[in-house]
Amino acid sequence: GAVIALFHLLATRTDKVRGLREAFYRQNLPNLMNLMATVAVFLIVIYFQGFRVTYQSSQLVTEVSIPAILSSCSTHPTSPSSSSLPSSLTSTSCPRFLSSKFAGNVFVNLIGTWAESGYQRYPIGGLCYYLSPPETIGHIITDPIHAIIYIIFMLGSCAFLSKTWIDVSGSSAKDVA
Repeated sequence: GAVIALFHLLATRTDKVRGLREAFYRQNLPNLMNLMATVAVFLIVIYFQGFRVTYQSSQLVTEVSIPAILSSCSTHPTSPSSSSLPSSLTSTSCPRFLSSKFAGNVFVNLIGTWAESGYQRYPIGGLCYYLSPPETIGHIITDPIHAIIYIIFMLGSCAFLSKTWIDVSGSSAKDVA
């Protein structure tokens, strides 16, 4: 979506610099900075994946080069799941529908309250708000509780998914040894 938006914004905006800036820093939508960060992390992981450690055993006369796996297989399920779980909870139409139809209900307000900005609705309260990422550093400073709850939720869900993946896939230390 970020690359398509880049070409669309450059084609439709008369001010090309403003269109380029919007393609890089769009909020609540895929942007080029997110894409570049993803590619950078991917390249760094590939680089570190190729490290080798020389191991010398007292029982062997020769040195053995063993690849050091810095990225465990337990991290694989967390990559797509950790970011898609909160976005699916906050961006699906069910919480927004409940908020629009039953706005005064206490339980619906606990799930989430929404505001509109042009053509887009975004959470401003409730569980959906706290599970959505803070938009800018300014939002982190003005609402640190939101940032802390989001970080705890993300780290907890990644830890839970990693532990579950290790148990299910049979790649724990006890299973491998």
